[in-house]
Amino acid sequence: MKLATRKTYAVLYNIRSVHNVGSIFRTADCFGVSEIVLVGYTPTPVDRFGRPLKAFSKVSLGAESSVPWKQFGKMSEALEYLREQKVFVVAVEQDEKSADYRKLKLKYPVAF
Repeated sequence: MKLATRKTYAVLYNIRSVHNVGSIFRTADCFGVSEIVLVGYTPTPVDRFGRPLKAFSKVSLGAESSVPWKQFGKMSEALEYLREQKVFVVAVEQDEKSADYRKLKLKYPVAF
């Protein structure tokens, strides 16, 4: 399967730091993530008036312009959106009982 046909979403839930989110946008752009789904109080690239956040742009190096994103207030809304897109959702958690994501047989499109 060609990389272009492997649609991948990154879901960011309740991340407080605008710098961390900006860094994730930059990394997602590098890895070819198709879309970022921002949930809860996770900062967006723009303020509540629609103006670009300078701190976000500085850290993301402009990736907020090249990686599509959507914002949802609740995880249930984000999951409904992903279900509508027929996206296979993988929850990521560090725990002794967690499955190794590298051993999963992924279905595309996929969201982490």
